[in-house]
Amino acid sequence: MLRPYLAWLLTGVALLAQTTEPPAGRVHVKFRALSFDGAILGAGYLEGKELHPLDLSSDCLTVEQTYVGTNPIRFVVGQSNRATPAPEWVSAHQQLTHDQARMQTLSLELATAQQRLGLLTADARERGGKAKPNATSEVDQLKAKVEALTKEISTLAQSAARAQDQVNHPTPTPTAAEPKARPKGISTEKAKPNAKARPTSDPRANEATERPRFTPLATHTFTADGRYLLLVHQTPVGTTITAIDDKEGAFPYGSMQFINLCAGPIEIRFGAKVLALNPNGKGTLQAPAGHNAYAEGAIYTKDNDGTHLGYAMRIFQQDDVRTLYFILPGDPGSHGVRLKGIEERKAPEPPAAPPGSDGKGPEAPR
Repeated sequence: MLRPYLAWLLTGVALLAQTTEPPAGRVHVKFRALSFDGAILGAGYLEGKELHPLDLSSDCLTVEQTYVGTNPIRFVVGQSNRATPAPEWVSAHQQLTHDQARMQTLSLELATAQQRLGLLTADARERGGKAKPNATSEVDQLKAKVEALTKEISTLAQSAARAQDQVNHPTPTPTAAEPKARPKGISTEKAKPNAKARPTSDPRANEATERPRFTPLATHTFTADGRYLLLVHQTPVGTTITAIDDKEGAFPYGSMQFINLCAGPIEIRFGAKVLALNPNGKGTLQAPAGHNAYAEGAIYTKDNDGTHLGYAMRIFQQDDVRTLYFILPGDPGSHGVRLKGIEERKAPEPPAAPPGSDGKGPEAPR
């Protein structure tokens, strides 16, 4: 009963978000996507007749996509003419997708740590090799973090390489039409390597073997050009896409965005900061803590008996990370709630070019 209930609430979020008439003709949007009900492999979206493959994960958002095309956008799942892939191949593909997504997240985290460590090291050199008293412990922590991240990325890279090899060179699975071994007494000498396949008399059959085939997954009509987070989820009538506005300032890095998928109102409290959400409501909150500091908060549910503690939170606040939280109902009859969090880290700024790298040389003193 939980999944249909959540599907109804998510559909309500989508209806509340559509407050304006959708633009006619073409739209220009940027989006990241996520599957709420498990990974969807082989997915993609159509831009005209061109397919853009886009596997959907349930653990992280996709890289940002740019879509310029007709409204609504159409998501599809590809159909292969080959037989159903073996379970080993599916497992390897899932492992590869997980490893690549995790490596991308850790690589951004590693780049941020290395950038900060470089700044502290440069400052120590300018001070004659002596770091600031409050920077010594941070340098040690950053060095340990860089070492741990490098080791984990290396392990993931090896795992991804093995999974990639299994995906690229799957173990052939004999079908009923292909016997495991050729019966004795049958010669292969008459086989001609240059023999051409006999064309069928039905041209539609030839097209079916050449053209890719797709199964419609879901469509979404954008209300305006802009930037969105797309949430793909199941409903009693099929797959639906909910769009969350991701325009500049709506969901900044360093903040948390909450979506209430419970039947009743809730409150999120972090110190003096309080965010009240009705069912299907969403809002953004920034924890009252500095960068790289812990903050404690709580989620309270409300009913006719009063206000009840539903969830206690302890987060690690980082100014370059934003987290999307789905607040889900807890066990039936309880006041508790559950959280599903999706974290995204901001890509580090590219390092400034050294003076003279543009070929113009350093600026002359005035």
